[in-house]
Amino acid sequence: EFENRLKSVIDEVKASADPVILFIDEAHTLIGAGGAAGQGDAANLLKPALARGELRTIAATTWAEYKRHVERDPALARRFQVVKVEE
Repeated sequence: EFENRLKSVIDEVKASADPVILFIDEAHTLIGAGGAAGQGDAANLLKPALARGELRTIAATTWAEYKRHVERDPALARRFQVVKVEE
């Protein structure tokens, strides 16, 4: 269910005639979401489209969660540019 819904969102964004920027809050929750880490989880579903430039995405998380989750997945981390926003 989750995997199909996410694939549907990705397909809709790719097919849009208008530019779409996907915003993902609490992005660290993508790792492991929808399946075992590395096996169909949300991050792994997004990575191919991100790598091909088919998705424009802004992802938000805390620095601690980035270090704990996102940075441990180099393939995911390199698909984003870190922008630190002071509180």
